[in-house]
Amino acid sequence: MSDKFKKLINSDFGKISKDVLEMPLDSFIDNETLKKVPFFGTIVNLYNLSSTISDKIFANKLIHFLKKIEDINPNIIQREIQYIDDSNEYKHKVGEKILEIINRIDSEEKPKIIGRLFKNFILKKITYIEFLKFCYLIEQLFYFDVIKLIDYDERNSLFVEQEIEIYNFGLCEGLGIGEWGETSNEEREYQDKVKAKITDLGKKLVEFGLKET
Repeated sequence: MSDKFKKLINSDFGKISKDVLEMPLDSFIDNETLKKVPFFGTIVNLYNLSSTISDKIFANKLIHFLKKIEDINPNIIQREIQYIDDSNEYKHKVGEKILEIINRIDSEEKPKIIGRLFKNFILKKITYIEFLKFCYLIEQLFYFDVIKLIDYDERNSLFVEQEIEIYNFGLCEGLGIGEWGETSNEEREYQDKVKAKITDLGKKLVEFGLKET
């Protein structure tokens, strides 16, 4: 599986067009014209993908992941992967782990986050352990809860619903009911929310996983 991922990295995935990304799910794999695209043909052949719904979803998620690392030299990616694989520090190969994560995550947007995180690992902005930790968090959390972290202000504060799960993963800390401004509109907007402070872990996730680079 890891060797397959390395072959995929060496394929011409840098030419993933916007049309392919926006293609309806039903068009994946069944589309004979798309199969003739070298990169997509590589995905279908390497992973023996069929026209089942699960295979179409997997192909769609994999392409969105790869799109986020398309501007990195494949040789650099291969070098970093090989370094981890040769270290014997982990019981898995990098390629196997990434494909396992992509296969499990439940949203079209989550592979993009995983792709950004992997890119920043390759660029040595986060460690491999941090990459794995963030991938675990993204897998566990509801996508629309996670992206609320982006809204933190210059004081590291944000307003989030009381029942939101990101409190339980160390991404932000509750500070209690927010202080309202003078307008009733502000009070209505935040009346069901709690003031929170984003943690350093949360800020790092925003910087290296949620923000476009």
